[in-house]
Amino acid sequence: MVRRLFRLVVCHPTPMCVFRGLILSLVLSSPLMAAPAVDIGTVSAAIQNGDYQQALSQAEGILAQSGEQSFTAPERAELHRLRAIAYLYLDQRAEAYRAYRQALTLNGLSKESEADALTAVISLAFRVEQYEEVLNYARQLRDKHTLQPTSARFAMQAAYALSRFDVAIEYARQLKKLGAEDAFILQTKGLSEMALSRFKAAAATFDKLVNQPDVAARWLEQAARAHAKAGSHQTARQYLARANADIALYRTLSAAQMEQGASQQALLYWQQGLQQLTRLPTRDEQLFLVQCLIKTGQRVAALNRISEVNLSEPDKQTLKLQVMLAYQLNHWQEVIDTAQVALSYGLKDDRMLWQWLSISAIKAGDYALADYALEQWEARDPTGLAERWRDTLELLKAKRAKRRDARLS
Repeated sequence: MVRRLFRLVVCHPTPMCVFRGLILSLVLSSPLMAAPAVDIGTVSAAIQNGDYQQALSQAEGILAQSGEQSFTAPERAELHRLRAIAYLYLDQRAEAYRAYRQALTLNGLSKESEADALTAVISLAFRVEQYEEVLNYARQLRDKHTLQPTSARFAMQAAYALSRFDVAIEYARQLKKLGAEDAFILQTKGLSEMALSRFKAAAATFDKLVNQPDVAARWLEQAARAHAKAGSHQTARQYLARANADIALYRTLSAAQMEQGASQQALLYWQQGLQQLTRLPTRDEQLFLVQCLIKTGQRVAALNRISEVNLSEPDKQTLKLQVMLAYQLNHWQEVIDTAQVALSYGLKDDRMLWQWLSISAIKAGDYALADYALEQWEARDPTGLAERWRDTLELLKAKRAKRRDARLS
């Protein structure tokens, strides 16, 4: 999931125009090697004159025709660097990438040329998704030179792509110090913190992001997730309301709170989600509300809601749930009425249903129904509890007969 969210927001901000500006600065700013000066100078001049193919041919010819002993490591490194620049102008990035790597491997470039080569190769490596190489060269640039925002940004993106979230966060911090923090950097930092379960830090990062203008709803929702995980539920619900979040997200957050035993928070999330609906809740959505109400001990509200469900879409389970809630609340007549409907839905072998019906009929004074229900319960009860209620029923029936006889005498 996290990788998918990254791809939604990552772009590759390295169009050819950026390369051209970079390349020209590399040629003009980097000092040339001293020997063989005429050869290296000729290649550099060809690049400055726009003769890129000629510069490439000259550089490769020099390297091919001269023995290894004819060049020092710095000279060979500079020729490879010039080849890389020519390849870039010719839009042959793979070759440019290899040439830059050759130049850097020789470890002979001047400080300025090395910094420029590292900057270029970081960009090229990123374009071909060589993310480990991006991090390797970015580390060299940071340790030996000065890490610029563009390179730091590539390194952050590469680290995220490799699920090296600590590294991505560190580069995001460096970008902030460089004054280059923007929405994308905050997004990547926040997602990395979420991936590492640093929920309070993620919540703080997303707070900065969502306070920027024209923030997309998905980032408000991401901020809500972070705050929910961090336990700041009121703020989470505020972000959900701002985002006009889909009911599915409310369900996810509510279910997560339920699993953690935070039933009251689960109910608050779900009630807010239902209130934001522009349609009637589905049967499943109402049943989830019933579940939340039961978990928070609100049995009367749960009974009222399940009764509404059963008026339109009853089934075995919801009818039995209504019977159970009515029984717990001593609503004897509702137990009797609903239990008889449930029995007609194929629950005639349900021992608990017969138990609730038997006891409720006794409590309601419907001894004829109690007699029948007790017979069914006794046939299914291995515990002997039904027999004890039979004794209670017979005692009550005797008392009623005695009162009736007393009135007639």
